[in-house]
Amino acid sequence: MIGLAALEAAAGALVAVGFTRLCMSIDVNPVQRIGQVSGLAAMQLRFILVFIVIALVWWALSRWISRPVALRVACGSLAGLASGLVAGGVAVILRGTEWPLNGTSGDSGQLQQWVFDIQHGRSISDVYPPLFPRALTWWTEVFNPDHPGAGLKMFGMVLLALSGPAVYLAWRLLLPPLWALGLGVVAVFPLVTPAKPYADIPLLILIPLLAKFVETILRAARFSAKASLLSGAVFGAAFGLLFLWYSGWFVWSAPGVLALVIVMIARVAREGRRPALLRAATVMGASAVTFLLIAGSYAIRLISNSGEPDTYMYFDTNSDPAYFVMWQGDQPGAAANGLWPPPGELGGVGVFVLLLVVGIGVALWLGSSLPVVQVAAFCMLGAFLMRYWFASHMERDQLVQLYPRTSAELLYCSIVLCAMAGYLISQKFAGRGAVDPEMPRHRLPISAPALRTSGAVLCALAFFAAMAGSSTVDRLMPSGDQNSHGAQGWTAQTTRLPNGHCPKFAPEGKCHEPKPLVR
Repeated sequence: MIGLAALEAAAGALVAVGFTRLCMSIDVNPVQRIGQVSGLAAMQLRFILVFIVIALVWWALSRWISRPVALRVACGSLAGLASGLVAGGVAVILRGTEWPLNGTSGDSGQLQQWVFDIQHGRSISDVYPPLFPRALTWWTEVFNPDHPGAGLKMFGMVLLALSGPAVYLAWRLLLPPLWALGLGVVAVFPLVTPAKPYADIPLLILIPLLAKFVETILRAARFSAKASLLSGAVFGAAFGLLFLWYSGWFVWSAPGVLALVIVMIARVAREGRRPALLRAATVMGASAVTFLLIAGSYAIRLISNSGEPDTYMYFDTNSDPAYFVMWQGDQPGAAANGLWPPPGELGGVGVFVLLLVVGIGVALWLGSSLPVVQVAAFCMLGAFLMRYWFASHMERDQLVQLYPRTSAELLYCSIVLCAMAGYLISQKFAGRGAVDPEMPRHRLPISAPALRTSGAVLCALAFFAAMAGSSTVDRLMPSGDQNSHGAQGWTAQTTRLPNGHCPKFAPEGKCHEPKPLVR
């Protein structure tokens, strides 16, 4: 099993990085619209050709080796191809410049400054998660010495390319290959921000990891004391590293997770299963101790600075707080001059939101005892409560406290619940019956899909990835409108390089000086 999981991971990573590298050969001017269109078409052409290769490999492995093995390799590969398309698009956007999206402005500039600070022994923010700035520093020193901007550009593209395989593998802890692929591919495109992929990937991994953790606690009675300690330590280490990488999602998830843990403990205690309660406490205790050993000092700093005010008002903070399915950040583009949120057909609610509502209802109806449904539902409820709490006090306190960032978690949990609704319905129609709540595993006894069925699903998901990826990249294509999402690419293409020259495609050969960084 470990060997097959490694094969899935390797296939996804290879395709993701390989496709990104393939897109780096696209020779267009990303600043001109005709070059942008040609670049998008060249990406799609490469996408189709690579997918054909994946399909042929899947067919050959299915015929001559094993259908389950072939399906796992194909799903892992397509997960890499999906996120590789977006990373390849960023490579096209940044062609001819050494800067990352947004050049030395905003968060990009701050990260580059922190690299210099770490290199020169200066302290960085006590509140910001420390792992990514230090990983970026290591990458810069190894691959892009003395140029953290180029380091951030390349490191960011690698992380963006690997986001698909990472999310797919996280969901493989709970779901069969096709369902893990579908949930992962659908979630990556609306949630991962190409300019900051490192910030969103932890959320996409955290929810399935929490669900697996809850599942392990409920099954802990079947573990030995040693297995309970080891399982808890593994989960604690995973949570600790994610927390050090980006802690914000832990904050928004905390109320829901705490409530769910209390409910689980009460349930086990009410049933009078003392051995189960002791084993569950062992798993949770080992997880907590390991987490504190890895991330405790940063958690203490974060809590001690939790009162630091956030006063940054931007476009999303003026939107209806009940709307969360799309967000514009501080670069709303055309939405700044129109009606936002877009009006819905039924009481102001659009078709997409109605589909989410139906999916959430079905998931709660058919799978309320399943850990993944419980985690998504509790996290969603907790995020809503925190969102409304901070938004309701915004006028009084003149503080934002980052509450619009809950939109990503709310949308992700909604997508998870909708995916689980589809999965549970498929199990019901397949005659599998209800899932035993004492065995809340989603690696259910389901046979490998028929060749035709799995092929159709792979083609459908590839088609969605191609369309969603093209739309995502097109929105980020360089634009001189500083109120649009293309402004970040424009900044990268119009910022003077460290060697004193303008980027190759700077309009009319003109560019501006980068934001000064303290070396």
